[in-house]
Amino acid sequence: MKILLVSPQPFFRVRGTPINIRNMLKALSEAGHEVDLVCYPFGENVEMEGLRIRRSPRFPGIRDVKVGPSVAKFPLDALMAFQVTGRILWGGYDVVHAVEESAFFVAPVARLKRIPYVVDMDSLISHQLAYSGFIRWRPLLRLVEAMERGVVKRAAKVITVCQALTDAAARLAPTASIVQIEDAPQEESFVPDPEGAELLRTRFELGDRPCIVYTGNLEAYQGIPLLLEAMSLLREEFPEALAVIVGGEERHRRALMERVQALELNRQVIFTGPLPMERMPACMTLASVLVSPRVEGENTALKLYGYMQTGKAIVATRLPTHTQVLDESTAWLCDITAKSMAAALAEALKRDGEGRDGEGRDGEGRGAKAAALIESRYGQARFRKQVQGVYEALSEQKNARNTSGR
Repeated sequence: MKILLVSPQPFFRVRGTPINIRNMLKALSEAGHEVDLVCYPFGENVEMEGLRIRRSPRFPGIRDVKVGPSVAKFPLDALMAFQVTGRILWGGYDVVHAVEESAFFVAPVARLKRIPYVVDMDSLISHQLAYSGFIRWRPLLRLVEAMERGVVKRAAKVITVCQALTDAAARLAPTASIVQIEDAPQEESFVPDPEGAELLRTRFELGDRPCIVYTGNLEAYQGIPLLLEAMSLLREEFPEALAVIVGGEERHRRALMERVQALELNRQVIFTGPLPMERMPACMTLASVLVSPRVEGENTALKLYGYMQTGKAIVATRLPTHTQVLDESTAWLCDITAKSMAAALAEALKRDGEGRDGEGRDGEGRGAKAAALIESRYGQARFRKQVQGVYEALSEQKNARNTSGR
């Protein structure tokens, strides 16, 4: 099939949606489909059989776009909409695959051309706009929800990444054809990088201290202030424990460093800034404990699958974003309080945080059970099979239409 995949994101970047899109492109390429990817004009090029990347035009003064809702997305999406409209009208596509808000401008044109479209829901946009604080006016939020309902109702397929989004899509459009395909880890398997971990210890002067590692952006919903508060309590029992926070924009790091100073945590917290994707195994190997302190959101964080793959101890807040995948047998779950998180971190450090060579797993421990769950339920092979199944069904529908139209 000839597929137009529209992703209003920088591509490729080491962050949630672009990683998911890369995994999806691999699945479609493996199945022999021809894919044109329309994405923002930022990011690294990726070469793949059958893939052509068609970047949307640049807008003067915008050099990048942050994670989540932003003013910069409006002109970028407008330029993308013009480009995508032309491609749908004259590109001869069999299917249009619309990621996140691109469904709003893809759906009307696809319906006009009678081309089936797929809605790829990595999040519920109306909820994301609300909890991020980007839109507070309720009538406008209701309008966005109504737009979501319209595009979901008429989609050939709706792909969701977790049970919370499946339930939300079903509430929007009970008759929609919904397929739940959980994200997959970045790589097929976790390969420890002890040499890389030692280089990080040397570069950031970590010594042999136990490291609590966080990877990802530093937006408010990620809960880094909660982690800092927990570290201020944890130092009473584990004065040598160190939070190593990997990633994030400089503006966020500056603001969080002010909080570090106020809590006198200079010896307990390190911000590495963004690191290349090839350094992620070293970061994971470095960790005694991996932490996800999110305070908002329901969709499962993609990095959680990478955490689980390592077999390391995981501490996470007791929110649907985590509990749809993790439970008390595979992680230390905590309430959204500094006291609860500090207690969970202490227990994880005591029981499953031994060793920093990537081999220090407790065969009966929670980390090992999380790794086994990835292998049995959330691996890349499973992801590719499910994506290919969606497009096999769409191909069969296309053939049936062609046959009936003769």
